[in-house]
Amino acid sequence: MRISVLLEKFKKGLNAVDRIVASKNTLPILSNVLIKTEEGQVVLSATDLEIGINYYLGGKIEGEGSITVPGKVLGSFVNSLSEEKITLESTNGVLFAKTENSEANINGMAADEFPIIPKIIGKEVLEIDGGLLKTAISQVVFSASFDESRPVLTGVYFIVGDNMLKMVATDSYRLAEKTINIPTNHKASFIIPVKTIQELYRIIAGGEKIKIVVSENQVMFLLPDMDITSRIIEGDYPDYEQIIPKNFKTHTSVPTAELANTIKTASFFARENANNIKITLYPDHLLVEATSSQLGNFKSQIKCVVQGEENEVSFNARYLLDALGGVDSAKVKIELIGKINPGVLRPDNGSGVIYIIMPLRS
Repeated sequence: MRISVLLEKFKKGLNAVDRIVASKNTLPILSNVLIKTEEGQVVLSATDLEIGINYYLGGKIEGEGSITVPGKVLGSFVNSLSEEKITLESTNGVLFAKTENSEANINGMAADEFPIIPKIIGKEVLEIDGGLLKTAISQVVFSASFDESRPVLTGVYFIVGDNMLKMVATDSYRLAEKTINIPTNHKASFIIPVKTIQELYRIIAGGEKIKIVVSENQVMFLLPDMDITSRIIEGDYPDYEQIIPKNFKTHTSVPTAELANTIKTASFFARENANNIKITLYPDHLLVEATSSQLGNFKSQIKCVVQGEENEVSFNARYLLDALGGVDSAKVKIELIGKINPGVLRPDNGSGVIYIIMPLRS
């Protein structure tokens, strides 16, 4: 193999695949990046057996071929360069990389040892703007669980149908749901691992169109210069809609930033008490309280108009801050039933996101 490519484009490709290259793995080949020529393009590939990424870049191909080399080594070398072009040539398991002022010989492994990243033959369920998808990911992914005893909760649940995409995540203590109106004639539902979602978020630049293709047990995200393939988590997602309250005794709207700053301050006093803070709604204000046996007590009120009866409930401060970080409006709606019922937060601009947080014991 002998190829010449623009250095900046090559750096971008390596940075796209680098995060899933395992530095420590029982299979040494998984620490490598596959470089190959295919259908007139140069392709960079990496996989951890759960996620696979192919990055496609143009270049001058003088000789077809392929090789795998340690991703961290190649990345460290390439990212230190500043020239315009880089030439790569593989011979007898060694990659020779050369620019105008620098060169390196990197020992590699045969490409036929590299795991095959499957080409998904499935149905394209929708096409979505990258910026819209990236925002939706940021609004729900933090609610997913990391407890492997319930695998279905360690992913983000995608529901496609009725010209709509819903993305849902829950760890059973809190739940986030984002609804996006988008043209699609297909119906599908699948659970994507959090790691895949996090990598997708990192890679999306915003503004590009992304196609989602689904098969029985895999999903592929097609971007302009790359594709990301992931396994789908097997199992049935819980019937989460039944825990979303429909009727409330008390509700109000308060400035999002002011409430977030107040909760953040209260959280300093709540750390030794399982992050427990109390919110009380009075007719003309919202009161935030936190207690610490060592630091003392904290109280702060936010003026607002409260509809319904007086109400109080205790929440985990971190869950509140995560939810408020996903609220994309100047004001946030707070809806309560009582101290033993879940509370609801949502933007007051109807942007399609809702957060359910389970109460703590006072």
